[in-house]
Amino acid sequence: MLTLLIVAQVILGFIIIALILVQKGKGAEMGVSFGAGAADTLFGPTGAMSLLAKVTWVLAFVFMANSISISYIVYRMGTKSIVQNAKTQTQPVKQLKIPVKAKPITKK
Repeated sequence: MLTLLIVAQVILGFIIIALILVQKGKGAEMGVSFGAGAADTLFGPTGAMSLLAKVTWVLAFVFMANSISISYIVYRMGTKSIVQNAKTQTQPVKQLKIPVKAKPITKK
């Protein structure tokens, strides 16, 4: 189940990225910069929401819900985080004792 949700999360992420890159920006038309009557439109200055924008919003909601469900499943499994595992699995480092012969400092 968890593997399926993680695979779905990765696929959703790529789809959302692709949808965002395909959409036009707000200032995509030249007339917008000169005030070509966009303020008098029925849906406001930005216009109606396009189909791509609606799909992006829905997929973003599904992405967030999937993220929450993955975190809940991992919490219920009782698994430790990577940081907690690293703290419990590390062993103390043994110090090497290398004899060092010091030479006296002489002034010339």
